[in-house]
Amino acid sequence: MFEGLSPSERHLIYESLLHAVKSNSGIGFANADQGHPAYRVGRDGKHDYQTFGDSPDHNKLFKMMHALSVAANETDESFTASGELVFSWADFCRLATDAYDQHRRTGNA
Repeated sequence: MFEGLSPSERHLIYESLLHAVKSNSGIGFANADQGHPAYRVGRDGKHDYQTFGDSPDHNKLFKMMHALSVAANETDESFTASGELVFSWADFCRLATDAYDQHRRTGNA
């Protein structure tokens, strides 16, 4: 998916996607809602597209972040100082719902 890009280009894309998630933008999420039930159950790695409306097989944002994370890990590229890479649906859903919850607590939802 990102094979033709340089490490710095992959880094830029990943950081941009991560920022979109951490800012609770809703971009790339069902109903633009990072607190959606699909991501709540997904925190445990569970998914059912028919029941919850999103899954790792359907979510393009997850697919992109996962591909970039795997590539970074395979090539020893360090994308983030915090190590917030997405290796699983559970990782993705935790990032999404943690950002959603944080923004709700601070009144920025």
